[in-house]
Amino acid sequence: MHSSDSAAEHFDQLRKRWEIEQVISVLLSNSLGAIIGNLLNISLVGFLLIEIYPGAWLVTWLAFGLSLNAFRLALYLFYKRRPGQYRSAVWLRVYRITTFLSGLHFGVLALFFFSSIEPLYQTLVACFICGSVAAAVGTHGVDATTYRLFLFPSAVPLLFRAASEGTEIHSALAVMVLFLIIVMMRCANQTQRTMLDNIQMSYSLNYRATHDPLVALYNREEFRSEFNKTRTLAVNEDKLTTLVFIDLDNFKQVNDSHGHEAGDKALIRIGEIIRASIRKSDVAARFGGDEFILLLYVNSTDDAFLVCDKILRAINVARHDLEGADKLGASLGIGYTRDGKVSFESLLRAADAACYDAKSKGKGQVSSREAEREGRAAAEPASSLA
Repeated sequence: MHSSDSAAEHFDQLRKRWEIEQVISVLLSNSLGAIIGNLLNISLVGFLLIEIYPGAWLVTWLAFGLSLNAFRLALYLFYKRRPGQYRSAVWLRVYRITTFLSGLHFGVLALFFFSSIEPLYQTLVACFICGSVAAAVGTHGVDATTYRLFLFPSAVPLLFRAASEGTEIHSALAVMVLFLIIVMMRCANQTQRTMLDNIQMSYSLNYRATHDPLVALYNREEFRSEFNKTRTLAVNEDKLTTLVFIDLDNFKQVNDSHGHEAGDKALIRIGEIIRASIRKSDVAARFGGDEFILLLYVNSTDDAFLVCDKILRAINVARHDLEGADKLGASLGIGYTRDGKVSFESLLRAADAACYDAKSKGKGQVSSREAEREGRAAAEPASSLA
């Protein structure tokens, strides 16, 4: 696969992940108003219908609706507190299931509580379902699949129940419900297209602001931001915080002898190697020029050395396929600490010093230093790997 193709594929993978994350964020953010509205409307409709349906069936319908929306409210609150607890695809699947059950709950109202002898209550049920279907476009429109999971189980039973009444008025009602379904589907599709276009545009702007345009890794500023966001959780889990500083060896020779295009291709390939060598939970960035940096939360320095060794071996293999890069290599320095009060700057200094140690020993090696709190020097090299 060509390097540019790989970078474009990485961009698309990140875009799709961002898109799902934004869709579920919009759905759950919009759901609070819908949940409160449902609780009020279900209670009101149940209170009015109890006069002509005093049996256990209506009580069961009312209890199920209130319980379902209470669960949706709990889901909303849990998401707000811990949005990263589960993958966005899991959140979306759960949200779609609860939305389908909500639509089915409304459809049951049309099938079993559409009184043939009380036209006023028929109007109440029809308005309740049709109004909810129309309002749901604003709640679920960002995901047309979710909206259809609500639309069909809620509106289709009303359509058939109205048609089964056999009067001209009910036939007209069935036709109007059919038109409503068609129009709402079109509205949902248009809403989804508009919102997804905005989400994709937002992602493109965000990507350009946070990623290096050449190697498709984070830039220095976003790397620091990721460090600040993830550090507390790692400290709480007693993980070793490690920064790995990667400085390419003999990269200047590639640029000088074969031009910047060959140098760019080499940098792109290094970016691919780094992405393939780390976990999804790890963070990688281009620090500048021919320097890269990694953030790893590991159990011990041995884990960090394994990652570094993997990167070194991959570079040694890949350089033979790159123009003018026969002597290209890398020196890696690991700065590490288990102390949550050690700053980013101290870790970076330790990693930089360890990288210098690796270069001074003949390049193409890995060294490590333990970072200290501000005001104390980094420890002597802990170990090295040829």
